[in-house]
Amino acid sequence: MNMSKIIYQKPHLTYAQQKEKLVTQGMIFDINDKQAEHYLAHFNYYRLTGYWHEYRQTNNSFIANTYFSKIIQLYKFDKELRLLLLDAIEQIEVSVRAKLAYHLGASYGSHVLLDPSHFSNPTIYKRTLKKLKEEVSRSKEEFIHHLLNKYQEPLPAIWASVEVMSLGQLSNWYGNIELRKDALNISRQFKLDSTTLKTFLHHLTVLRNHCAHHARVWNKVFTVTIKKSKNTPSQITMAFQVDNYQQKKIYNTLVMMAWMLNIIQPDHSWTHQLKKLLLEYPEINTSQMGFPPGWQSLEIWQA
Repeated sequence: MNMSKIIYQKPHLTYAQQKEKLVTQGMIFDINDKQAEHYLAHFNYYRLTGYWHEYRQTNNSFIANTYFSKIIQLYKFDKELRLLLLDAIEQIEVSVRAKLAYHLGASYGSHVLLDPSHFSNPTIYKRTLKKLKEEVSRSKEEFIHHLLNKYQEPLPAIWASVEVMSLGQLSNWYGNIELRKDALNISRQFKLDSTTLKTFLHHLTVLRNHCAHHARVWNKVFTVTIKKSKNTPSQITMAFQVDNYQQKKIYNTLVMMAWMLNIIQPDHSWTHQLKKLLLEYPEINTSQMGFPPGWQSLEIWQA
């Protein structure tokens, strides 16, 4: 037992008491009590702390002119941003699954995933194969049951198995491909180097987990970043933030999503939806998201 730890003694607070606590710390409530308590009741005081944290001073009071309505706007913006991110992640995930299945299946046959010789790290291979078998075994998809009942192999063909892969599994399978030429066959479908696609998939896995658990993403600093290479397309290179801190923000992710969606679905409206969202919340400080000055003029955002 860690003797430096203390017993948690903070009491339960009613919604009215939560509001009063914030008022005593300097929060300005520019909405009525009923509305304020409604938001506290449905959004959770502790969840909202992530949105007002940056307005705290070292003495735990709020900086001047910290309005509760602005915190709620931040919360709502973040929610809409997560939905937009999930939309892009779904399209990218489905497309990369399809490319993985097509190129590995064409090169090595229907059950390439059962052959460890095509994957570089035996430990990762065993763990990833085990997880995929578990996903397949608990799948309720009719096509999975049909294939398992009809054929002897412990997994369906790769073009069926990819349909039950999680994004994390997809990232692991792709990242563990043995031959660079095989990884490049897939990444070049998106005009990317294999290292860039590998790190992007890893990053998306982390991001999707945040979005799925409704965690704050708008100004989050991510530890898993996307790596460019000398072959990275100029549209990405010109738009990317390279500062050690700024490249950890969501902006670089948005750049990569725009690039991928331009290839996957050229008539998409995702970029326009992102711009529209930012216009609907003009109080959002986009520099805290990693956006550089004049980002709207960059080629990647012109589609």
